[in-house]
Amino acid sequence: MVGIIIIGQMELSPFSKKYIQVLEEKNIPYEAVHWNRSGVKSQYDEIYHTYTEQVLRYGSILSKLLPFLRFRRFAKTIIKEKNYDKLIILTTQTAIILFDVLLSRKYKNKYFFDYRDTSYEYIGFYRRFINKIIMNSYATCISSSGFKKYLTDKKELIIAHNFQDAYYEDRLIHYAGRNNPDKIIIGYIGYLREYEYLVKLIDVFGMDSRFEFHIHGSGDCVDRLKDYAEKYDNVIIYGAYNENDKMRIVDSFDMICYNYPVSFVNYPAVANKFYDGMIRKKPMFANADTFSGEMIEKYGLGISLAQNETEITDKIFEYFNSFDKNEFEENCEKFLHSVLRDDERYISAITDFLDR
Repeated sequence: MVGIIIIGQMELSPFSKKYIQVLEEKNIPYEAVHWNRSGVKSQYDEIYHTYTEQVLRYGSILSKLLPFLRFRRFAKTIIKEKNYDKLIILTTQTAIILFDVLLSRKYKNKYFFDYRDTSYEYIGFYRRFINKIIMNSYATCISSSGFKKYLTDKKELIIAHNFQDAYYEDRLIHYAGRNNPDKIIIGYIGYLREYEYLVKLIDVFGMDSRFEFHIHGSGDCVDRLKDYAEKYDNVIIYGAYNENDKMRIVDSFDMICYNYPVSFVNYPAVANKFYDGMIRKKPMFANADTFSGEMIEKYGLGISLAQNETEITDKIFEYFNSFDKNEFEENCEKFLHSVLRDDERYISAITDFLDR
């Protein structure tokens, strides 16, 4: 039996579907051990091993320390009792708290490590620790090639895009045009955590009547953002959304705001909305000082501006009214085809891991 371990909720981890898909296609029994951090009963509580304790997603490290240790104890107990033959380790934090399990004789080369998000890799000791976990894995995948800058080059790192097949199958082939002839609708969708930075974006678009700025997502600062945005008639904070409505929401935008502040964590990451933009043929506005911003500019998927750029709305307005729609469509399709090729290699690696 295979154990899938994640220090988070399975229903909030779409990347887990790839592993489950292969496991079920091959009729391999599996169980999942996950952490329901919302504190609200989950639909998965009856079929997965669920640890439930409410923790703020972006709280301080100290506030998370004891809950992390309690989840570690819970997960180690289940792993020992169930004596899983192989493990699928989802996210870097999961690997860190279970390092002794992964580096044990029993599980050496018997776990598939799904690496996501940098944290303290700029510290030599921490980076060596992560690389040891990678070297002892059967295979390690990364969700962005930008992570290679911080990880070992002594083992092949497989690209596992934040990409869902169902969305690709229903993709638009052609640019759908604008939703509002009078205003350009810039849409932000995703978890809301960078309050100060989002406030700056609200000010940028809120003070320009040529735009509407729509924000969809849950997070610790939703209510504060709603209060702040009340001063602008052209800024709307919608709050949480249902995943089933995601593509409908993206379709309501003219452009996707894929813009994050520069930080060690944000720089190399590539989020779901990067693929959403190509799938629904929505050009993106990105931060040129991040890896994703560099890619959006390089592959002609939108406009990237420096974090300290001036006259932002003027430059976006000019871009939106002059970009070549046909060329943009071709760029999206070309990049998506490269994603599919990477995805085939990723699925093949999972299959090889389960077959050995």
